[in-house]
Amino acid sequence: MTAGGPVVFRRRQQVDLLALLLLNAGRMLSIGQIVDAMWGESAPRTASAQIKNMVSEIRRSLVDGPRPLAALDWQLTGYRLRIVDGVLDLTAFTRLRAEARAAAQPDAVVRTLRRALGLWQGDALSGVRADFADTARAHLQELRLSALEDMFDAELECANHLGIVAELADAVARNPGRERLAGQLMIALHRGGRTTGALAVYRRIRQTLADEFAVEPGAALRELERSILLGDKALDRVPDPAPTAGAASPTPAQLPPDINGFVGRNDELAKLDKLVSGGRRQPETVVIPALTGTAGIGKTALAVHWAHRVADSFPDGQLYVNLRGFDPDGSVMSPAEAVRGFLDALGIPPERIPSGLHAQAALYRSLVVERRMLVVLDNAANSEHVRPLLPGGSGCLVLVTSRSQLVGLVASEGAIPITLDLLTGGEARDLLAVRLGAERIAAEERAAAEIAAHCARLPLALAVVAARATVNPRFPLASLSGELSRARGTLGALAGPDATSDVRTVFSWSYGRLGAAAARLFRLIGLHPGPDVSTPAAASLMGLPIARARPHLAELADAHLVAEHVPGRYLMHDLLRAYAAELAHAVDPETERRDAITRVLDHYLHSANAAALMLNPHRHRVRLIPAGAEVAIQTFADLDRALDWFKAEHQVLVAAVEHAAAGGWSTHAWQVSMTLTNYLDRHCHWHDWVGIYRATLAAAERLEDRVALAHTHIGLCIAHSRLHEYDLAHHHLRQALGFTGELDNLDQAYAHNCACIVHLACDEYADALHHAEQAVALYRAEGHWAGVAQAVNNVGWCRTELGDFHDAIACCEEAVALHRQVDDQLGYAHALDSLGFAHHRLGNHEQAAALFGRSATLMHEAQQPYYEAFALNHLGDTYRAWGKADPARDAWREALRILDAHHHPDAEQVAAKLRRVGREPGHPPHPFG
Repeated sequence: MTAGGPVVFRRRQQVDLLALLLLNAGRMLSIGQIVDAMWGESAPRTASAQIKNMVSEIRRSLVDGPRPLAALDWQLTGYRLRIVDGVLDLTAFTRLRAEARAAAQPDAVVRTLRRALGLWQGDALSGVRADFADTARAHLQELRLSALEDMFDAELECANHLGIVAELADAVARNPGRERLAGQLMIALHRGGRTTGALAVYRRIRQTLADEFAVEPGAALRELERSILLGDKALDRVPDPAPTAGAASPTPAQLPPDINGFVGRNDELAKLDKLVSGGRRQPETVVIPALTGTAGIGKTALAVHWAHRVADSFPDGQLYVNLRGFDPDGSVMSPAEAVRGFLDALGIPPERIPSGLHAQAALYRSLVVERRMLVVLDNAANSEHVRPLLPGGSGCLVLVTSRSQLVGLVASEGAIPITLDLLTGGEARDLLAVRLGAERIAAEERAAAEIAAHCARLPLALAVVAARATVNPRFPLASLSGELSRARGTLGALAGPDATSDVRTVFSWSYGRLGAAAARLFRLIGLHPGPDVSTPAAASLMGLPIARARPHLAELADAHLVAEHVPGRYLMHDLLRAYAAELAHAVDPETERRDAITRVLDHYLHSANAAALMLNPHRHRVRLIPAGAEVAIQTFADLDRALDWFKAEHQVLVAAVEHAAAGGWSTHAWQVSMTLTNYLDRHCHWHDWVGIYRATLAAAERLEDRVALAHTHIGLCIAHSRLHEYDLAHHHLRQALGFTGELDNLDQAYAHNCACIVHLACDEYADALHHAEQAVALYRAEGHWAGVAQAVNNVGWCRTELGDFHDAIACCEEAVALHRQVDDQLGYAHALDSLGFAHHRLGNHEQAAALFGRSATLMHEAQQPYYEAFALNHLGDTYRAWGKADPARDAWREALRILDAHHHPDAEQVAAKLRRVGREPGHPPHPFG
């Protein structure tokens, strides 16, 4: 670190060299000494030159900033690093150790050494990998351990043996072969009345020394064990100011009453039961299951219910505290207050409780170190709220509940996370049945299911509705369901009689703890169409770069106001979404809300367009609405990533189109729809295709947006033709052609191409040819050769259907050449299929089969299952006409498999072909027949 901030080096060896110089601060190091320390016998020939270069870089870094903290001098004999006094932790540590040795009173020794040990941050020389590092690291670790042992000796002289048991136990666990530490722990336990524990420490270190080093404990430790066994009074020469935890200590039983009629949570109960019933090995440290989840999810109910179930497994008692981490009035219980309550429950008189949280927590850990107790820490704010309340022994189980994810507790203390989700439909029904009676639920099953859905299966919301139904037994459940339905999107119908049972109020306790930016993001997600939101979409809502949005999403996830159900994607259940939307409309001006929605629609439009171009680089393009500068637009390295994005965003994009159409973003609606068509067509999602274009059509009609109307009718005519709904396809085609005057030449050419496809689907080949030829002319006029290739291919198909096979082959060959010229692999595969169709109709079966096979292979490689099945169906037709029944069946079966997987209406036609060929003489019956 310099005065200007952290020092960052380009090479790891520079870190190694700086560490070597710091360890030898004030001393001159020759080049040879440095080379030997850095590389040993593996030194490269350029070692001296490398050192000079690295020294120059280090010198520049050290003088960066207004107050240089060190200087690196060079002389003929080598280099010397001079450090400003008070800057290097190692120097300060060495000075404080010397002061401790000179101190006359043990309490002064303790204070000084705790300051010295507080200078250590993690492992010594972390990240340094040069040859000298291991030896230096071992030396530094020895200095640290020696100071720690000196401090514990002084603590024992101060009669603070109860206060240091937990620290000593931790130090022994980290250094299991350290005899001096083990002896200190034995003395502390023995003086605290835990002679059995002291002897157990001796047995463990004796076993460790035998297993790892094949030696016995030293004479001093053996003599200490002997003195403890003999009850030597000399070991008690220091008076004990604190009470011991003897047999007279009370057995606390602080659990709140069990939950009446608790239902569900079988998986979570089973996980908790395993922690007690032997599903785990005997732990070496305290077991900490952490129940986390959003507000109203039932964390406390599960914790209390399970604690009562297993209370008998903890004969030394149960401690419980509500830490009020999310209390509405902000009166969070401090760890110090909680510890004092535990000490009271354990029978410690007030006058014997030491001052200060550190000393109180140490006494608490000492009192429970050998007990088997259940400790329930309910409603914790975060990991730091919990840490001082954790016992130090291995016989306790600490059950924590929190709306926070408690990541720190999981990472540092090995807590076992159990995240509560919404109830299942069956569990929600059972909860209502327990509260209202099985008969009442059985009489109105449908209404009960609707109530569960309106309450998002959130236990608190279900409890509020059940309470209203209980106090109004004559109310039909259908009337309550109707009230909830009419209040959809708000929480008014879920208001409880007090703060703890009002859903909106309970949510507000979590919301109120958020930082301003995270709170704004929470509100904006309430405006998002759902069902989930990605990190780039959230960043676009906020108008922030992705890197700056991530911490705010993490804050929401940590508070369980969103759930990261897959990496980078966040869910918010319906009631929380309603609450967030209420807040957005109450807090954020309308212009800010509309700007946020516009940004996220820009994100979906331009990201979907980038993905669509990866699926088909030669797809028809329109001039998109420009994206705002604050919009995060995703790009894609390859086809697989684009497809993965479409799969992840499929439902979101459908919802986004509907949201845009309903909210007045008509252009966004039809343009997002167009970017989706390649993906929806590829995976046969034609009902979604129709749905989004219908929503877009309604918006375009309201706004009289004629360009949007033209494109929307074009999209609908194709979608309906895919579904074999030809009357609807023709209706929208007629409407589309009526608006083509609003379009430019390329859009008109696209409209004629689409018209050709619809007429072909209806076997109207002359009309199809007319539109294909118009498309060719318009594309040629614009010099759009990818469009020419597509339209010429359509002309070739139409001429084949009209019996003009030789002209058809000429057109299809031209299309093949044009597609290769513009590097349109997908169009090339389509043109091969069309050329194969013409050869098939001419009876050129061998050529047709080769073309269809190649087309199917290319479609498979391009992950176009529908068109792969299309080519395979044609391949089967050719093989059958060629008299090759077995290959025909193989091709049709594969086509049928693909069509069935996508629930395509053409599947029955292919199945009928298989049935027919199976009945022909010489062939066994086909299973479809």
